[in-house]
Amino acid sequence: MATINIILAFSAAFAGLLGLALALIASVVALFKIDEADRYFGEWDSPEQLYLKGLPFSLHRMTFYGLTILFKGRHVIGRFDLRGKEHLIDQAPVRLKRLLVWLYASWMLCGIFAVAIGGISILLSKL
Repeated sequence: MATINIILAFSAAFAGLLGLALALIASVVALFKIDEADRYFGEWDSPEQLYLKGLPFSLHRMTFYGLTILFKGRHVIGRFDLRGKEHLIDQAPVRLKRLLVWLYASWMLCGIFAVAIGGISILLSKL
């Protein structure tokens, strides 16, 4: 049982550090690419939110765009609703869509994976 806990702890730490590194890179890139992403996907947000260009706001919007593109066509979570604007994803450049999915959606998913594996490791250590 101790071997499983060690493997789970290292995998959770690896996923957490990978998610942290991706989040740091994503927060720097978000400052430069937010205008281009808002040009293509800005119709999802209210016009007041589009004027907020600071770090937490741009990182949040870019992650939302990336998760929405990733879960397009799936009814996973109601938050990622396209609201009848699927054509916006098709109009965006491929490089922007890849950046949003691979950088912004992945740092969030790595963080979720790290927390889940860490929780499983804690639960197994209590047994």
